[in-house]
Amino acid sequence: MRRDSLDAGDLARAIAAGTEWLGANKELVNSLNVFPVPDGDTGTNMHLTLLSAVREVEKVGGGTLSDVADAAAMGSLMGARGNSGVIFSQLFRGFAKGVEGKIRLRAQDLAQALQSAAAMAYKAVMKPVEGTMLTVAREAARSATQGARAGLDLLALAEKVLEDARKALERTPEMLPTLKEAGVVDAGGQGLVFFWEGAVKALRGEVTVGRQEPLLQVARGTGSGQAARQPEATVKESLRFRYCTEFLLKGRSLPLDRIRQDLADVGDCLLVVGTSDVAKVHVHTNHPGRVLEYCLRLGDLHEVQINNMADQHEEFEALNPAGRATGGQRNSASPENRENRASAPASLEARPRPEAAEKPVGIVAVAVGEGLTTILRSLGADVVVEGGQTMNPSIEELANAARQVNAKSVIILPNNSNVILTADRVREFVDKTISVVPTKTIPQGVAALVAFNAASDIAANERAMNEALGHVSTGEVTYAVRSSSVNGFTIDQNDIIGIKDGEICAAGKDRDEVAMSLASQMVTEESSLLTIYYGQDVRAREAQVLAERLSDIYPHCEVEVHYGGQPLYYYIMSAE
Repeated sequence: MRRDSLDAGDLARAIAAGTEWLGANKELVNSLNVFPVPDGDTGTNMHLTLLSAVREVEKVGGGTLSDVADAAAMGSLMGARGNSGVIFSQLFRGFAKGVEGKIRLRAQDLAQALQSAAAMAYKAVMKPVEGTMLTVAREAARSATQGARAGLDLLALAEKVLEDARKALERTPEMLPTLKEAGVVDAGGQGLVFFWEGAVKALRGEVTVGRQEPLLQVARGTGSGQAARQPEATVKESLRFRYCTEFLLKGRSLPLDRIRQDLADVGDCLLVVGTSDVAKVHVHTNHPGRVLEYCLRLGDLHEVQINNMADQHEEFEALNPAGRATGGQRNSASPENRENRASAPASLEARPRPEAAEKPVGIVAVAVGEGLTTILRSLGADVVVEGGQTMNPSIEELANAARQVNAKSVIILPNNSNVILTADRVREFVDKTISVVPTKTIPQGVAALVAFNAASDIAANERAMNEALGHVSTGEVTYAVRSSSVNGFTIDQNDIIGIKDGEICAAGKDRDEVAMSLASQMVTEESSLLTIYYGQDVRAREAQVLAERLSDIYPHCEVEVHYGGQPLYYYIMSAE
């Protein structure tokens, strides 16, 4: 079978088929989480992101191939969930740019579009990590270029890209020791391969059905067991530049690519997104004046913010006490229920508290669990969006929540590492000043809220809340969804595991014994408060017995117990 080109309808069908194929295999992608925890949701996030793209494409009807690509880019961006979803949306965005104005797509055009897609995705990540879906996307683009030069027709080219993408996926454990140790390939990369498999099926005229063959498995490594967790395509950012500088640039025919190129060497974390009329510029630099002066030559500056980050500390590093929250059978949140909930209207429990008048700064927080939601609201969160460990909210849902807050400026607390990249995109769609304090856990979110001062402006609050993150250590007790070898622990399926600040540090058969071991690695001589948030599968009396045991062991430390109601995690603990 030979195919020389595809039109708008072909592209739409390929996107739909890729989405359907990934959806049929999303639980396999979810199971590839480096840690064997039950909240691995990369596949679900990618599928929901693609579903949003498909819905937008369906609205085009009779448009050109370029129109279909633009619709997929916008739909995936608004529906993007988690790091993998945001990166996927940028692949679509780059692809749309690569096919701009085209009515039909030939092999050479497809190769150029995939190159544009990979380049756009790499730009979207502050510090790209090889061995992730970014690597798979780049190798797919390289394969397409080689195939086009060899004169392959479009279908043969697509099949070659799929074959080489699979080979790139197989190599991901060699690039990331954490993948090799866990015995898995990269989850985002596997999701991208599934999508491409479905798209190729559509190009062949085949019907997508559920996958029968097992996932690719790799041998587990035998390293030292000290490798740090690498959540999808993000890594910790070291503070080499003092000033977080961001502003809106308004003008005519703004050259976004040239701005990115010209500002590339002034710092890091550079983000230049928007349109030819309005661009958002964000960069960490030691010379904010140079950035402002350069951009002033291109247009007008608005909403300029320059924050000194020199006082910020490495997250998860236990320092001095910062404050506390006041007041107060296995996972029932199945992936199917989570996805059904995501298809509902975007309110997602994001109910704002009534406000008599507009205030300077408001708060949007992310959490799952009735008790945790109540605690965050009691500490000052205006809107709590349901999500986090079991369901990452989309950009659109976070944007809607920010719009509901009766404030000129809004601070978003993601409270999950996989929501931070999504939250960072909200500022592109909301006509307010948006700041993201990169909280990765509920205890960090609580610490940030305690540090919040309603009488201060957003810049002062951002500094105080970021500093508070370094004063709290987080522990989580959950169960293993598969057998694994991580951080030197040999873990059987259904074992209880304890996670401290993102690393597995305890494992066993007894829930309370694992929690006790976890606490022993969190509490220091300087700690004054240990807080326990118990989940929906733990009785209040069981949590109280654990608290009493910990109080006897650590008499210098006050132990508090709160109902969190979170699924999947029996206990969330914080030491301050």
